[in-house]
Amino acid sequence: INRIKHIPTTIVQGQYDCVCPATTAYELSKKLPDAKVHFTKTGHSGFEDDIIEKLVDATNEYKHRQ
Repeated sequence: INRIKHIPTTIVQGQYDCVCPATTAYELSKKLPDAKVHFTKTGHSGFEDDIIEKLVDATNEYKHRQ
C-alpha cells in the first residue's frame, strides 16, 4: 500500500456485491486515505447504471487533471 498510496484512486463499490463485499472497499479506503469512495445501491456488475455513472465521472475527473 505504501508504494501506491500517492496514486489518485477512486473506489466504486456496489452495496449488494456478493463477490467483492463492501467491507473490502471500506478497508482499502482506510489504507488509502486520499482515495475517493462511492458506494452504489448495485451489485457486482460493471454494467449497472450507477456504477457506470461513477466510473465515467471518475475517468473524466482524472482526464481533466493537470
